[in-house]
Amino acid sequence: MHMLNHANLPVADVAALRDFFARHFGFTAEMTRGNDAFVVMRGDGGFVLNLMRCREGEHYPDNFHVGFALQDADAVRAKHAELREAGVGVGEVKSLGRGGPASVTFYCYAPNDLLVEVGSAS
Repeated sequence: MHMLNHANLPVADVAALRDFFARHFGFTAEMTRGNDAFVVMRGDGGFVLNLMRCREGEHYPDNFHVGFALQDADAVRAKHAELREAGVGVGEVKSLGRGGPASVTFYCYAPNDLLVEVGSAS
């Protein structure tokens, strides 16, 4: 069995994205190297998220994003309200059909212009 166990995101401001993922999605920082140049974070289920300072001028390709699956539509709406109250620019909550069951989803931008999708299939 193969299981995806980590992702590495190069960003200009590691600390800002670290704080965003810790505050809003329950990640914990396990190790920091340099002056916030590299951070290892752990999320639910043991997923490891590495944040590392990128070179100037690097950016994500169009449509690149990270996604969070929440347990149900009510949890998606609660996360939307939490992020909006924290001053994060959030898109509207939508019901989307993508060839399978409909999902309740919204998008927002985390620090470093990282697109984040939050949704649930119920």
